[in-house]
Amino acid sequence: MKFGIILFSVFVLFLTHSTVFAQLDSDSNILHVSFVNNVSPSFDLEFDSNKKILLEQSYSWVRDDTSRYNLVSYSIDGEDFIPISRMPRGTFNIDIPSGSSSIVFLSAVQYPVSVEGVKDYSFSPKSPTHDNWFDEKSEILIQDITSENSNLLLNEIITWDGPIIEHTGNSVQILIDSPIHLIAYWHTNYSFLGFLVILPIVGIVIFFIKRNRGSNTRKSIPKQPQKQIHYDSNSYEEEIKEFLKEKSIEKLDLLTSSEVIIPEKCARIKKNL
Repeated sequence: MKFGIILFSVFVLFLTHSTVFAQLDSDSNILHVSFVNNVSPSFDLEFDSNKKILLEQSYSWVRDDTSRYNLVSYSIDGEDFIPISRMPRGTFNIDIPSGSSSIVFLSAVQYPVSVEGVKDYSFSPKSPTHDNWFDEKSEILIQDITSENSNLLLNEIITWDGPIIEHTGNSVQILIDSPIHLIAYWHTNYSFLGFLVILPIVGIVIFFIKRNRGSNTRKSIPKQPQKQIHYDSNSYEEEIKEFLKEKSIEKLDLLTSSEVIIPEKCARIKKNL
């Protein structure tokens, strides 16, 4: 009888991701093991009513090719659900008190999230299983996103490829209802580089302006008053007349020697000067 019950418990492990370790005898009870929403088959385990049961349960198991079930909490004999420390894989043990008749497990459907075209990012809230899997119908903010080509140039996300709710700057919000794969597309903002180029030029210009101002201040020479020259208008006119008379006589002499005019006419003209 004992050998048959032990074989049955091992077979149950293969089907339902749970098993029980107990020393059985004729004084036995039944422990009913089930899952909320029937995400895994329920079953009954026979155990010795005078002894504790150590039940081993998997944290996660496959739902389909793109999702999994992950255990959240459990309830014994209809009491309040007891949350567990959730993990993505492996098993944990539960001590079932003597005389217990049922245990119910509550699990959540989870989907993976992946992000392409970025260097670093973080999730808010974080994954409950400490990986990139999240519970169905949860809203997640992907933030602190940095570009793969981070350098002195500023890179800004211009659009996303994938199912998103909204995005602001370098963050994006998503709703978990299926496996999500996002691709970020970036735009390089050169304004910061331009600022770095212009800044030293502005500094040099300011330096030379200040230096020239100081130099002009030190070397400034007061203007000397200009001397004003006063001319006697009468004396000036006499000098002009005398000059013109001399030039006229020289011209008349030249014309006379060239026989252009006769000497008598030359003499008359000179007399009238």
